Parts: sequence; structure tokens; C-alpha cells
Amino acid sequence: MTETERPPLRVGIVGLGRIYDLHILGHRDNPRSQVVALCDRSEDRLAERGAEWPDAARFTDLRDLLAMDLDVVDILVPTPAHCDVVCAALDAGHHVNVQKPMAIDLPEADRMIAAARRADRTLRVMENFVFYEPLIRLKEIVESGAIGEPVGFHVKMVGTGVGGWDVPIETWMWQMEMAKSGAGILTFDDGWHKFAVARWMFGPVKTVLGWVGATDVGGGYIMDAPSTVVWEHENGLRGVFDMTLAPDMVMASDYYSNDERFEVTGRKGFARVNHCTAHGLQQPVLEVYVDGTLTGYHDLDDDWGSSFRDSTRHAVDALWSGDTEGMLFDAATAREILAFALSAHASTDKGGPIDLRSWSTPADEPAAGPDDR
Repeated sequence: MTETERPPLRVGIVGLGRIYDLHILGHRDNPRSQVVALCDRSEDRLAERGAEWPDAARFTDLRDLLAMDLDVVDILVPTPAHCDVVCAALDAGHHVNVQKPMAIDLPEADRMIAAARRADRTLRVMENFVFYEPLIRLKEIVESGAIGEPVGFHVKMVGTGVGGWDVPIETWMWQMEMAKSGAGILTFDDGWHKFAVARWMFGPVKTVLGWVGATDVGGGYIMDAPSTVVWEHENGLRGVFDMTLAPDMVMASDYYSNDERFEVTGRKGFARVNHCTAHGLQQPVLEVYVDGTLTGYHDLDDDWGSSFRDSTRHAVDALWSGDTEGMLFDAATAREILAFALSAHASTDKGGPIDLRSWSTPADEPAAGPDDR
């Protein structure tokens, strides 16, 4: 069968909350995918989302969707439900594209990987930042040698309380429950993106040192900020991630009200991305400093939503063509990123660095992790 004769992927989507609005961008007007089924516990959300896909079947019971003839299931449910839903979809014989973060712990991640191997199906974990054009260009500049050998990587995120789009309170409920145990945005939300970018740009991480703070923001919700995480990649490069809470700051954003910056320092200069989710710094999205000259890049697509669109299309293209080698991110790499994220809290609890190499394990063996250090 030639490419022109190959039919589009039959896609089922499970979970129709806020993140659906970003994820679905990659299926709209995409000849390689066809949304044929939607599943959510809310009849109202099914009716609202289903209006765009009038021919798609609608279900409130996951089992009914999984019984359909599907090529891939996109799973957008809250992270605590990932393991059970992903394993059920894989056991039903479907490929899976699941929203980050992969799982709440390493044993769950290993269950998911084992299920994919058992079913001989692809398990892909979504990550949009690595499809954000300014960050792609930053990586290309670093790899070109334009700023010299990299000697440092710095990431900053400021979480603000004013600006951005409305997020229904039910969207936050699972995070609020997890935050009561002290693990929140650093591990299971924004922090994952930063750790994923570091892994993507500079390879595996071997050592992590975290200093995780806690701020009571009301309602029993403890945000794990201010926090600072320092790490060393296997190639010797060190990185720093600083996460700060500024609840009274107004942030210009079409999406979430996060202000983010990435900077790579090289022996000859530096390159930095000045904004991602929001637009706090009204400067060129990418700047490069070499030989005393600062160059700004103004012609890059800095719409954060485009990165979600391209992340979804990346998975569709790979599964549609059957060429999944090099897919971002395969399950094994996503497990590394999960371990990276979890290690910040584990290091804080331990009062010292975590050797991530001791957390590496095949999916069919018991996973090491925070309780095994």
C-alpha cells in the first residue's frame, strides 16, 4: 500500500478537559488522523467536544471506547489515572499516546512499559516544549557550535496568579489532592517540561540535587515552591532550574500564566529563549550573544499552542507511517524524565544528591525509587 492509499489513523480520545483544547490542534485538518471516538465522564463535555466531531462515537464508559476498532488512543485523563487507563488501552490492542507526566511513580511507569511490550504496541508520552520552535532553534544553535562548547544550562519559571485563560477548578482537583503530600507542580506539572527539555537537549542525567520549598496557597493546596534543582548530565554539563511563585504578578498570556526562560552558556557566548507559555519579557523570543554582538530572532513561531499541535502531529505521523524510531518521547525515555522529576523531592527528603543511575531498571524488574535510596 502506497502512502497515498494508506487510510488515516482511527483515533479515540479519553479525557476532554482543558488540555484537550491544546492537544486537539494536531488532529484538526490532519489528513493522517480521524477522530472516531470520544470518552469522558461528563455528558456536558462530551456534547461540547463532540459538536466538532459529529460522526465520532461518544462514551462515558472507557470499556466501550476500547472495544472499538481503533489505531491509537490519546489519553488526556489526570495523571493518577494514567497507569490503569493506559494499560487497559494497551491490553485492548491499541497504540497509546498519553499526556505527560507519564505516571505518579516509577512502579506505575514500569507497569505501563511492561503492558506495551506484552501487547507489542507503541506507548508514547506527549511533551510539547520540545516542539516549541524557539527551543528547537536554541538546540540547533547549541549543536552548531556557534556559542562554543556548552558549559551551563539555566531554566527559570515564575508561576503567577493573574492573567491567562480560565481553568475550571475540577481541572486542578487531582493536583490539589497530590499537593497535600507535598508533590505538585515541580514533579507533575510545569517542572516535567523543564526536565524533559534538559534531557532532550543534553542527554541522560546522572545526579540530581533538589531544594524543594513549600507555600500554602489555601484550601489545603501546598505548592512546591520556591524550589531550586541542580543536576549533572552524563556528559558533565550542569543545569539549574529555579521555580518561583509570584501570585500577585499580572502575566500576559493566551494560555497558562507561567513566565519561563531557558539559557545555554557556551565558552564563546550564550543563547536564550525569553518566553514560552506566557509573554513576560517583551523581547525577541530568542537571543544569541557571540563576539560582543547580541542578535535577536523575531521570525519564529512563539505561539505556545503551536507546540502542542506539532507534538500531536509528530505522534500521528510516526504511527501512521509505522516509523516510530526516534519518537519523542518513547516510554523508556519518559521513564528517565519521570525519575528526574521525582528525584528533586527525594533529594530534599534525603538532604543530599540522588544518583539517578541507581533508579534505572528494566520494566520487568521491581523499580528503584525514592523509597529505595
